Amino acid sequence: MKSSMSKTTRMMTTAIGLVAVAALAVGPAIAQEETASEQESSRILAPVTVTAQKIEQNLQDVGVSVTAYSGAQLTALGFNNSVDLIAQTPGLQASGYGGGALNSFNIRGVGQNDFAANQEAPIALYVDEVYQSSNVTTRFALFDIERAEVLRGPQGTLFGRNSTGGLVHYITAKPTEDFEGFAQFTIGEQGRRRVEAAVGGGIADGVAFRLSANHNENDGLMENDIGPNQMQQDDSAVRAQLLLEPTSDLRVLFKAQYAKEDDAPGGYSFGLPPYNATDFFGYVDADGDPFTISQDGPSFKKSEAVDLTSTVNWDLGWADLTSVTNYQDIDDSYGEDADASPNSVFNYGQETAIKQVSQEVRLNFDGERHQSVVGVYFLNIDGDYSTRQFGDAFFGPDVFQSFATQETTTYAVFAQTEYSLTDKAALTLGLRYNKDEKDYSLVSADFGFPMYSDTLEEDDFSGKVQIDYRATDDVLLYAGINRGTKSGGFNLPLTPADPTTLQYDGEKLTSYEIGAKTSFGNYARLNTAVFYYDYQDYQAYNIDAFFNTLLFNADAQFSGAEVELILNPADGLDIMLGASYLDTEVTGLPTDFNTFDPITFAPAQNFPTGAEKAPLAPELSLNGLVRYERPAFGGTVAIQGDFNWQSEHKFNLASSPVTREGSYGVLNAKLGYTSGDDRWSASVFVKNLTDERYRTFGVDGTLFFGSQADIFGPKKWFGADLRVNF
Repeated sequence: MKSSMSKTTRMMTTAIGLVAVAALAVGPAIAQEETASEQESSRILAPVTVTAQKIEQNLQDVGVSVTAYSGAQLTALGFNNSVDLIAQTPGLQASGYGGGALNSFNIRGVGQNDFAANQEAPIALYVDEVYQSSNVTTRFALFDIERAEVLRGPQGTLFGRNSTGGLVHYITAKPTEDFEGFAQFTIGEQGRRRVEAAVGGGIADGVAFRLSANHNENDGLMENDIGPNQMQQDDSAVRAQLLLEPTSDLRVLFKAQYAKEDDAPGGYSFGLPPYNATDFFGYVDADGDPFTISQDGPSFKKSEAVDLTSTVNWDLGWADLTSVTNYQDIDDSYGEDADASPNSVFNYGQETAIKQVSQEVRLNFDGERHQSVVGVYFLNIDGDYSTRQFGDAFFGPDVFQSFATQETTTYAVFAQTEYSLTDKAALTLGLRYNKDEKDYSLVSADFGFPMYSDTLEEDDFSGKVQIDYRATDDVLLYAGINRGTKSGGFNLPLTPADPTTLQYDGEKLTSYEIGAKTSFGNYARLNTAVFYYDYQDYQAYNIDAFFNTLLFNADAQFSGAEVELILNPADGLDIMLGASYLDTEVTGLPTDFNTFDPITFAPAQNFPTGAEKAPLAPELSLNGLVRYERPAFGGTVAIQGDFNWQSEHKFNLASSPVTREGSYGVLNAKLGYTSGDDRWSASVFVKNLTDERYRTFGVDGTLFFGSQADIFGPKKWFGADLRVNF
């Protein structure tokens, strides 16, 4: 721990040092420019409006642990993908299975590692108030974003099932009557190229549009000696929006988005445990470089997604009516070389086709002493899933396939009110009733599976009781109890599995949390929270002896604390600091849930028995950002350094040392210039400045292949971007 903390200290020192160097570099120019009183105020401390309670509120007025960024802040800080946001959000982690082809968010230790396409995660992902059910949609760039919000803790009352641990909500930029637009170009090492653009404005009285697009590609971040490079990216998206305001009381927004990926994510690096010299077939990774590989199997991710949304806001006088209607059509094909070697051992692929329809209608209304919301919700997910496995060592020349279908139908009603008890105290009461039905069928004729089909029906209640106390105009204290639920479901095995392991029950989480939000004028903002989680039927995850990914029920108790501090100690100087502490324990794990060698049937590894720490739950995580802006050369020069550090953690419940990742920290730096009229800006940056080697995911393949398959975070790389506003 001592050495880890010293690394953190060095990173913070480096970041501050970068700021000092930049200040010296631009000092002569600054002397000729505007005085301190004329300088722009803090970008980071600017007020941020959030919709965590289904109404627009200032971030500091919401009794919820929220990290939020406006679009202007995201642009200024250089955050253009979900990973950037994660790095500066306390308590938020992500794993990137398949080289980031499928991302899984984790908040306060709550998350899900199961990458099966039919599984929904306990961290809900929303875009413009629309739930994104499939994990194949989590790998995306952020483009033309108005705001990003991360809500920690159960959000079941207003956002429904599968938000047990919290949610991530992205709000896209909307059309306005004013003509505006921008174009941003980014280049970097290894052929990284990114283009983002948007244009919009009024086209008639009460009619406005906005058109946005994004394209991202690279030449492959992992060099393959015997085949195409892996971790290649080639994806595009276009979004069109039309806003109609026929009257001052009615606002109708239509949004259509199309996204396409043609990638080679791959990302596995052949690793060797200390006790193995080679894999079972004689292959040795000679150079030990995780970014140079020798893999014979295919790696691809091809997907198309159509997203259609209509949002109606109608001021009825006595209430505001909101209707959000959405349709999604997703087709995804994914393949990987799972053994990460030049030998034809085990290759995996999956096909996914999902159609999703959702509808929410709610009323927001206020009284003299209350703010209230009531609503109804409907969701239908119709999915077809197929998996295939092939490789000479295990399957010979054959390809073994399994097929499954799953239809999920959800109905919900919800209500929440915030009632002012006094001028300083308010009581929040919320309740949601949710009814789930899942129809599932599985067949794997290649393995002689009998046809399995079943229906799961669940009725759940989520709720919230909370007291907010406004101690002063700048201090908000809150204490609350939240109950969140995550629906049960069915596993999607790759190979023969015990039918009794296919179904698992829904989990229930009761959260106890106290927090404080404090503002110090225009100089600082300090937010803290302490929480305790009590689980019933926690959905644990593991990989069995036949490489099946399985969810099963256990119990769990989590506790922890977070702190966020944002400082503007001087004009042009912004500092963000965050820390998260976690203590997790998963209990009631079956003692016979061990992994056996499929050939000898001897116990192979120490997989979960009894109690384990939760995956992706580092005991301590730290983040920080230092940004310094000063007038210079007719505009503004800014230098920025940011870091993220995590203590040791695991990638799944297994006790195997292969699935453990030691503590590590990542440092980034950026130097930018913005013109005086704010029409254009340019910057140069470096990611992973110290070239830290760290894993974002690891699979223990010692049982199957004699080796481990690891996914490493990107190595150090340099880039530059240019943005033009018009």
